[in-house]
Amino acid sequence: MKLNNLFPILSAKEKKVHAIIWLVGLIMINIPDWRVTMGPFHSDDYSLLIPSFYGVILNIYLFYNSSTHIRDNAREDLSKALKKSSITLLKVSLIEAVLDIIFYALFYWSLSKELSLEILWGQILMNGIFFYLPSIMFGLIKAWQKEEPEKQSEAKIILKDGAQTIHLNPNELTHVKSNGNYCIYHAEKKHLIRQSLSQAEVLLPHYFARSHKSFIVNLRMVEKHTYNDLIVGGFIIPIGRKYRKELKAILDS
Repeated sequence: MKLNNLFPILSAKEKKVHAIIWLVGLIMINIPDWRVTMGPFHSDDYSLLIPSFYGVILNIYLFYNSSTHIRDNAREDLSKALKKSSITLLKVSLIEAVLDIIFYALFYWSLSKELSLEILWGQILMNGIFFYLPSIMFGLIKAWQKEEPEKQSEAKIILKDGAQTIHLNPNELTHVKSNGNYCIYHAEKKHLIRQSLSQAEVLLPHYFARSHKSFIVNLRMVEKHTYNDLIVGGFIIPIGRKYRKELKAILDS
């Protein structure tokens, strides 16, 4: 599986940076002289080699699962997002604590009720401080960034037609059709512009998508869709086999 497919909340560049941060953290935990750990486990006897690996996996899940909940629901219902993500915190902490208790008993051959409770509450506290709270902040930042394309999408599309400059509102544009070396922009008027469909695609906001090798459609104006066609602003637009699966997933979501 490619790194770009792991966590959709991150951009491709962010995924590489985050992967390095997690790896450095994993290495630091296991350097005996640094003693960066807290609680019953200590890195001076290499007892963290195994638990650090499953701990990092669980912490990664907690961080990105929680931040995704916050990003997707912060504007609609932040309390609901916090409730869902806090449940994830408790689940992950419980799983990690159980694994720690089992590992501690096998590694040190001693375990008490008091120590078990210390491990449990320690996990909830440490996960809450170092992973859950940062995930909330990260999710809120991503929710704010998610608003930006919405604002930017209202900007006019600037098209050059010879000596004439056309400022076109994308919300009034139903679709763009390729016609040889030209593109036809269908809005209140038709605009014939000398450019490729790939060049047109770069100019259009995020709510436009390819439906066919010769068509780009405004997804906000799709009135109806079948297996082979879209109805967009009264126009019948074909769906190409190459684009069918992705387009259907977007329209059905």
